Amino acid sequence: MPSYEDLEAQIIDSGICTVCGACILACPNSHIKFVDGKPKRPKRTLDCVSCSTCYDACYMLRRGLIQDIEASILSWGEKGSIGIYKRLLAARTKEQSIEKACQDGGIVTSLLIYALNENLIDGALVVGRDGWMPIAFIAKTRGEIISSAMTKYGTTPILKELRAAVVDHGLSRICLVGSSCHIQSIRYLQHTSLPLASAIKLTIGLFCRENYEYHCMQGKMRERGLNIEEIDKFDVSEEFNVYASGKKLSFPITEVKSCVPKHCLTCDDFASELADISIGSDGSPEGWSTVIVRTEEGEKVFSQFETSEVIETKPIHNLDYLKEIADRKREKGKQTRDMFSLREEGLEKKDIAVRLGITEERVSHRLTGI
Repeated sequence: MPSYEDLEAQIIDSGICTVCGACILACPNSHIKFVDGKPKRPKRTLDCVSCSTCYDACYMLRRGLIQDIEASILSWGEKGSIGIYKRLLAARTKEQSIEKACQDGGIVTSLLIYALNENLIDGALVVGRDGWMPIAFIAKTRGEIISSAMTKYGTTPILKELRAAVVDHGLSRICLVGSSCHIQSIRYLQHTSLPLASAIKLTIGLFCRENYEYHCMQGKMRERGLNIEEIDKFDVSEEFNVYASGKKLSFPITEVKSCVPKHCLTCDDFASELADISIGSDGSPEGWSTVIVRTEEGEKVFSQFETSEVIETKPIHNLDYLKEIADRKREKGKQTRDMFSLREEGLEKKDIAVRLGITEERVSHRLTGI
């Protein structure tokens, strides 16, 4: 029977752990903690003997199931660059208080507040922040939802808070907001019928080109003479953009590439393809959000949201650009997985570059990620 030791060796210590928090959530006796940015079991106990719950909760060990899970959620259909969906649009909030507190169109925040007010949900699992350090957070009020707005970077075990949300806060209709790794993880837990996972009634997936390890990024900002706590906003497009004191500083993505976690380098899901609703800024004008409605539940909630007149919507005219980003990430993920496989076979960087028809510099960059 596999154990925590197997999970640690195969996933956590190998660098491919996405830090989704599922193993922390699933441990029946709360022996696994979030320590130094990773799930860790500080000490072995008798409870761990003949227990494989944490191992069984890890979706990264069962990536082959994703297609079956996708079929059960979205039904079979032609899967394009951005996944299967019902409709795609651009949207932005009409509420000035939300617009000022949020990034881009403020649609995630507006949608959560609407769903809460209409009793469609009784709380949300989101990424909050301590300064700019991202933290897993349970939001139950309008103020708590607004406080969790803005894009933060850093791996965050959102799912570890699901037990507290259900047991301590009594929530039973929860919206999970997260990146593709969080969405894939909760879908897997629902597929395996983990009891706590049934409390997640709605999923909002965020577009994700890649993530950046917080302390590494903090160091990069320091090298630029910036105190991360004084920054007003981050965003990533073709460049890494920082906003502070009314000014925008942009620099090449290559300057923060060393901060990208290994699991991000192998990920091929840009648009959170298993979410009920996927939301991001790419593909829409500045100040707007791109919304991809994927499931029946997503359509039910979002169509009601549209009638509330707290948002405005319009068609998307830049779909090719969105597909291009998604295709690039899919190609990069496959290529990087091939690199790691070839390295495990014993090939040197130069030989990997020749085998894949790319530069040795690119191989070196990908293989030396965090």
